[in-house]
Amino acid sequence: MLVMRFIRASSRAAISRATWAGLGLGLGLGLGTAIAEPLPFPTADFNLKANLPRNAVMEMAYSQGRMRVEMTKPNVPGSVVGIIDLNTHRMLMLSPQMPKVAVEIALPPEYVVGALAGTGSKVGRSEVAGESCDLWQVDPPVDRKLGPTTACITADGIALRTEAEIQGAKRTLYEVASLTRGPQDPKRFLLPPGVKVVKMPQGKFGSILGLPGTPAKPQ
Repeated sequence: MLVMRFIRASSRAAISRATWAGLGLGLGLGLGTAIAEPLPFPTADFNLKANLPRNAVMEMAYSQGRMRVEMTKPNVPGSVVGIIDLNTHRMLMLSPQMPKVAVEIALPPEYVVGALAGTGSKVGRSEVAGESCDLWQVDPPVDRKLGPTTACITADGIALRTEAEIQGAKRTLYEVASLTRGPQDPKRFLLPPGVKVVKMPQGKFGSILGLPGTPAKPQ
């Protein structure tokens, strides 16, 4: 179980579905039986920029269990914004096409990048954007369709990179380019005034944000 994944028939579709974000996961490294531990969860407020597949870019802010993500894609006007409550696993999503409507969905943990949930085992060390991080082999959910995946997570619980095997090839689904720790403006995690909230079935809009993983079945 984790907080990042994406995929579908062709490798191109697989990469596009494996983008947001977000977020590690089950890699056989010949290290023998390892004891699973809870994955580190963020203990500090932060904001970051990350690169996603197909040249998409994500800006993320985190504070006290809430996350704001903003994703832009080349040659696509505007950006998609998601406001996530990591405690309830629900997301409010705003798009340029519907500026006065926020779509609310139940967000599976594997769609959350920057903060992973579940259990896993440490399998090494690495460095991303000048930050040291532990490599985690994350325990996959029973119905996972994504191949072996690893996540590199800092000591204070910030996921810096997620890599997964898609159709036999190792792909980087999410990698942080810059990271700054510090207090975040609480207003960034609220909807703009006058926005109407519309609830949608789980799994309908995850791929729009480029989240790494396979969308859950609609409820």
